[in-house]
Amino acid sequence: MTFGVVELGQIVEVIWVSLVAGVGITAAFSFVVLGLARYVDSRGAARVAFLAMALFAFAVFVAGVAFGVQIMLTKGE
Repeated sequence: MTFGVVELGQIVEVIWVSLVAGVGITAAFSFVVLGLARYVDSRGAARVAFLAMALFAFAVFVAGVAFGVQIMLTKGE
């Protein structure tokens, strides 16, 4: 089915990719904030675990943003 110059499949793809990316990037950064907040408040081994969680979530966040930028820059080629 075609709406103007855009097919329905393309519209559905944009919607689900946007939802996954929006929720995924937001959740990753939320875990960064959560991990750092718990890191500041905790002591001992739990402190190291919360820092590791925050660093891992930050790496996921940065990778997701970099991947999104790379897709946007190469999509037109």
